[in-house]
Amino acid sequence: MTSVLPDRGAGPDMFAPRSPAAGAYGILGLCAEELRARGLAYSAAAVTYRDPSTGRHRALASSGYDARVLEVLLDDFVTDRDFSIVREASGVPVFWQDVPRFEQTEMVTDVLRPSGYAEGASVALGFSGREVTGLLHMSFADSGVVDRVREVVAASSAACSRVVGDQVALDRVHLSPREIQVLQLVAKGAGNVEIAEELFVSRRTVATHLENIFVKTGTNSRVQAAVRAAKWGLIES
Repeated sequence: MTSVLPDRGAGPDMFAPRSPAAGAYGILGLCAEELRARGLAYSAAAVTYRDPSTGRHRALASSGYDARVLEVLLDDFVTDRDFSIVREASGVPVFWQDVPRFEQTEMVTDVLRPSGYAEGASVALGFSGREVTGLLHMSFADSGVVDRVREVVAASSAACSRVVGDQVALDRVHLSPREIQVLQLVAKGAGNVEIAEELFVSRRTVATHLENIFVKTGTNSRVQAAVRAAKWGLIES
C-alpha cells in the first residue's frame, strides 16, 4: 500500500510555511489517515520537545491524551530508567513489548492501562549531545497491533524530527518584538526606508535590526530570513 506519509527523503520544507506546532499536528493527522487506510487507529499521540532554556519537555502537539497522562509523558517518562532504551534506539520506535518488564511498571499499571491503552510506542526524534530533543509518543487500545503499525510510526517519527528541530531552533533564536516587526515588514516587501518610516526609527537602526536577525536566524538575506520566519510561524506567509 502506498503511504500517505512523507518518506525519509522528503525535504525539510515539506510542511512549510507552517509553524512547528501546525506541522506536528499535520503529521499526526496524516498518520491517523494512514492507519485508517490499513484498518487501524491510534488512541492518542503526542509530539514533545525539550525546551533548550529550561531543559524540560513540552508538548508541541497532542491528540487524545488527558492532562494526567501527558504530564507523565513530559516529566516521569523522560527521567525513568527505561527512557535510556528509547534514547539508545535513536529514531527507531520502541514499543512496550520491546522493553523487558515495562508492562509491570507503575507507569503502565497505574497510568497508561487505566487510561485505556494496551500498547504504545515512543521514538527519540533528535539529539543535542546525549540529550533527546524531542519524542513521538503513540498509544493503542489493541495490544496486537505492533507488527502492523511499526512502519507507520517510524515514518511519522521521521517527519516529526524535522518540526521538532524547527521548534528547538526557534526557541534558541529569541527574536525581540521589534525584530519580529521588522521581519513582518520585510516579508511584505518593504525596504529599509519604508521600514524606518513605519516604525519611526532611523535607517541605521533598521540595518542593525536586520544584521541581528540574520545572525539569530542563521540566514544571509532578507528573503531567507522571511522564509525561515514564516516556516517558524513568526509571520504570516
